[in-house]
Amino acid sequence: MRHAPSLSRRELLRRTGGWLAAGAAGGVAAVCGERPAAAQVPQTGGILRIATIGDPPTVDIHQTTAVIAEQVTQEIYETLFALDAAWAPQPLLAAGSTWSDNNLTLTVPLRPDVIFHNGRPLTAADVVASLGRWMRLSALGQTIAPRVKTLTAGDAHTVVIHLDQPVGSLVAALANPNNMPAIMPKSTIDQYGDKPITAPVGTGPYKFQEWKPDTHVRLVRFNGYRPVDAPASGYAGRRIAYVDEILFIPVPESNTRLAGMQSGQYDFAIQLPEDQYPQVKGTPTLVPQIVKPYSWATFVFNKRRAPFASVKARQAFLKALDVKPIMQAAFGPQEFWSIDSPTIGYGAFTDNATGAGVYNHQDVGAARTLLQEAGYDGKPFLFMVTKTYDFMYNSALVAKGQLEAAGFKVDLQVVDWATLVQRRNNPELYDVFTTGFVFSPADPTAQDVFLSAKWPGWWTSDKKEAALQQFTQTVAPDKRKTAWSQLQDLFYQEVPVIKLGDYYLLNVSQSWMRGFVNTPNLFLWNVWLSRRA
Repeated sequence: MRHAPSLSRRELLRRTGGWLAAGAAGGVAAVCGERPAAAQVPQTGGILRIATIGDPPTVDIHQTTAVIAEQVTQEIYETLFALDAAWAPQPLLAAGSTWSDNNLTLTVPLRPDVIFHNGRPLTAADVVASLGRWMRLSALGQTIAPRVKTLTAGDAHTVVIHLDQPVGSLVAALANPNNMPAIMPKSTIDQYGDKPITAPVGTGPYKFQEWKPDTHVRLVRFNGYRPVDAPASGYAGRRIAYVDEILFIPVPESNTRLAGMQSGQYDFAIQLPEDQYPQVKGTPTLVPQIVKPYSWATFVFNKRRAPFASVKARQAFLKALDVKPIMQAAFGPQEFWSIDSPTIGYGAFTDNATGAGVYNHQDVGAARTLLQEAGYDGKPFLFMVTKTYDFMYNSALVAKGQLEAAGFKVDLQVVDWATLVQRRNNPELYDVFTTGFVFSPADPTAQDVFLSAKWPGWWTSDKKEAALQQFTQTVAPDKRKTAWSQLQDLFYQEVPVIKLGDYYLLNVSQSWMRGFVNTPNLFLWNVWLSRRA
């Protein structure tokens, strides 16, 4: 999850939406009905200025699920595979892949022409070191790691993954753009080990130049970039760096981001509040980019200590909530949110039925009874929130009143987003925190990191592990969907987190920003400027 600093009412976190209709080349023009950008000749040069909601907590993408870090590093790093416009994994750094041994061995040949930003060629040793680090540090990687018997280099350009049981989502996981299995030089991993990387080196179309906190992260075109020989489609296919530089500029105030877009100071603004939508539509040069669907807003329980180690206390919390006023306060106009479905998976895994009898059924009396049965001692619980994302604070503020009406006592602890991301890893520092989960239609476990017993909140459950194992080992789509619905059923029984509702993201681009594709995960390759500052 997401972006990091404040303003809009939502945390950048992700999923399907208008990008499929926009197409791989026409982006802005297709959305606003202008002459398709593909009909024009792309121009090289210029500086692409992106107004973000703040600094990333880190530029080490193995270490974080924060979308704001993903947005910066996705231009720098690449993965073995990438999701196309139909959410199917396609080779990127890989030249293909082959399953054998009853789906227990995945052999991945590498493209022989790939060069790192440090000038060295990509080898299997780099991939083995990178995936090994990813499996140690990332939430998704840690979920997959126990199934990996060996990860080896078959030769200089071949990687072989041996499993102890089938992992149906493995290739999709290797294409996951958030907390991505980024491939980096072995020398970088030797230098940093598992400590945070501060000077990322990848194979992407742009390379890291500098990070000046509170000023910008600067990326520059990598002239040695070797694009894959395939048409652009979603995140897959040919990537071209048209602009000379990309500046990710932290602009925490949404009014300042909007004003900068209206004056032409920025080419793209991330995460504007929904109530600024009329002003965006009223400015001729601005193109609203609504990512729909995108994510769902959540409260995450610390299940390692009282009161929310108790399932009944978590169920009481759920029963205390009426999510409609919470979502209204968090996201404003109805165009930007929905409480129509209990689903926690999307795309092929959408389930609008399982949990429908539990989701958004406020019953204060039942909440009080459950709270008594849980043995709640009446002490205030620590509810960690942030104003960095308006929706997180606003949703918690409304929920606080509802929870106190049901007998809870709430100590609202307001911190910045980077601090929240840091503290949520320590079970002694909070009882509940706010965030959002971005959609992953290709494979829901790729983004729903709450499923991992090692991710903050720490959902441990024998039933969950059994259902998750069935899901991850199954290849047949119908059986995978059934297994996912079993997980969704357990989600509403054991309440590891609270789903408040679905929300959509408002980004804004300038009309002169061409080639942009409105995707759930922002990327900026293939983008060019028809006007330069």
